Amino acid sequence: MISLPRTPLVKLMLAVFVVLSITAYTLSGRPSFDKDYWSFRQQQEAERDYKSRQQHQQEQYQQEQEHPRFPAEGSKERVPLNTFKVPESLHLTHDIAIPHSIPLWTKADTDMLETSMGYTLKTEMLRQEYRKNEDLTNHPERLNFAELSRAERIYKALWNHVYPIYQSLKGSDKGREGQLIELAKTRPEVDFFLSLERRLYPWLHYGRRTSFSLHGTYKGRGLIFCAGNHQFEFVVTAIQAIRNRLKSKLPIQVFHMGEGDLSKPRQKYLKDMAAGIEVIDVTDILDNGFMQLGGWAIKPFAMLASNFEEVMFVDADAYFLQDPEVLFDDPGYMATGALFFFDRTLFPDWTVGSDWLKSILPIMSSFPPKSRMFNLLSAHEQESGVVLINKKTRFLGMLGVCKMNGKWERDLITYKVFHGDKETFWTGFEMVQEPYAFMRNYGGVIGELRPDDDKAVCGAQLHEDHKGNPLWWNGGLYRNKNAGVNRYLTFDYWMTGGGHQKHRERYTRDKETMLQVLLDEGVDNSDKLVLEPMDASWDFGESCLSGVKVNVLTRREKELANGYVGIDKIAREDGRTFYNGGTVDPRIHDWDTATA
Repeated sequence: MISLPRTPLVKLMLAVFVVLSITAYTLSGRPSFDKDYWSFRQQQEAERDYKSRQQHQQEQYQQEQEHPRFPAEGSKERVPLNTFKVPESLHLTHDIAIPHSIPLWTKADTDMLETSMGYTLKTEMLRQEYRKNEDLTNHPERLNFAELSRAERIYKALWNHVYPIYQSLKGSDKGREGQLIELAKTRPEVDFFLSLERRLYPWLHYGRRTSFSLHGTYKGRGLIFCAGNHQFEFVVTAIQAIRNRLKSKLPIQVFHMGEGDLSKPRQKYLKDMAAGIEVIDVTDILDNGFMQLGGWAIKPFAMLASNFEEVMFVDADAYFLQDPEVLFDDPGYMATGALFFFDRTLFPDWTVGSDWLKSILPIMSSFPPKSRMFNLLSAHEQESGVVLINKKTRFLGMLGVCKMNGKWERDLITYKVFHGDKETFWTGFEMVQEPYAFMRNYGGVIGELRPDDDKAVCGAQLHEDHKGNPLWWNGGLYRNKNAGVNRYLTFDYWMTGGGHQKHRERYTRDKETMLQVLLDEGVDNSDKLVLEPMDASWDFGESCLSGVKVNVLTRREKELANGYVGIDKIAREDGRTFYNGGTVDPRIHDWDTATA
């Protein structure tokens, strides 16, 4: 054992040694402490990031629930054309328009509005086209559809951004609109949205200050018709065919353009003739000073004004062979929220419509390049006698269609490059890049055999469902109204217009679907598939179709179609009574048993 002297110097040295030892020990443990500390801090940051991402995802999910949209819009990054997905089998029965994504509005976009570039953008986008009741007859240059398309796409991004803000506000629609306008004083993107909406769709702001309050009125599903005094007899027959023969319980709304368009006695007749019918003046809902409605143009505006969420427009002279409600379950409509029908294949090598669209829409969906119009096979693409749109999910597409039917848009441009309103539906959706589906069969014919050719069917334009069964026809009940042949048709036969042919038009993108095609046809090799002939050919002047199989209507279909003639005879007699200044009560008739 070693003993140290207990002098003051030794005690001091021992104390220093102890302090140094403790310090060294402490310092030797510091790296471990620092490591634990920073690991703890990193874990906290990770948890905060995770919670932030969760909150962001929850907000995105809530926004999607409040305003569903196709998958491409759920990403902040540029996405490929085919982000919008549909079942593979759908391509066998429908032509699907796969749209380009329009990116979501971001904070960077809002910040840009405060720059010189943003000022330039707003100056261009907010340029006034025309005032209420202004005449643009001599100033067609005021309408620039290429610029209009850019403005509508920016509006779409803004609508999807501002709508959740509007939904988060409390109170009535009027109260929330007031709050949103107040918010626009400090939020430049909200101010830009409201200004752009007033410029693009001024007819919306009629008793309301934003489109959101109109969008919030939509619920349920139903049918709408448009009729004035001159279409009265047609719409009576069409509605009674649905109510009394097909027994459809769908609510029905009939739109008109004021008392000068559809008289009060006729309005009362329509409301009294069957249950669940409402008669509405579209100019009570939208500002006619900007629309200046006339003719076909009322159709999309009536669809917009209707309070149905899922709305089916039906022409006054269109008739069904199945309950129209089946269309709400059509797979193309369910996948896209918009269902259209093809017109007849007529007048090839017509370039005006496709050239104009190419000049205003450098970015289009997948549909136009494969359309008949773009491939110069037909001047017409769409038949607008029946149109389905889900306005909750395709509200912006609906606005795009209406814009193309505004007074000066239609008079100076769209009705000149197209035949009336027909093409404005799918092209309106193209303007804002919303998805849509076409039933994959072209307009066929329903009626009777041609007297000098039993391989041709003459009559009205027929449309099939996605299974190839007769569904509805357009053009009334007469042999050939366009040629003035006003003899009632005898409905016995029908013929497809093509377009849904099993192999010529069928295309697949995976082996599984092709195997199903082979199984359907009972062959074990694709080389054994027999191609069908080309589409049927139209004699337009005679309204006759030939070149493919002549089909016989079923007994039920014949009873329905020929029974509509009996209804029409009653409707025309009552129409003459009104024309001569009299009135009539529709409830005196036995609509169920009327026959030809």
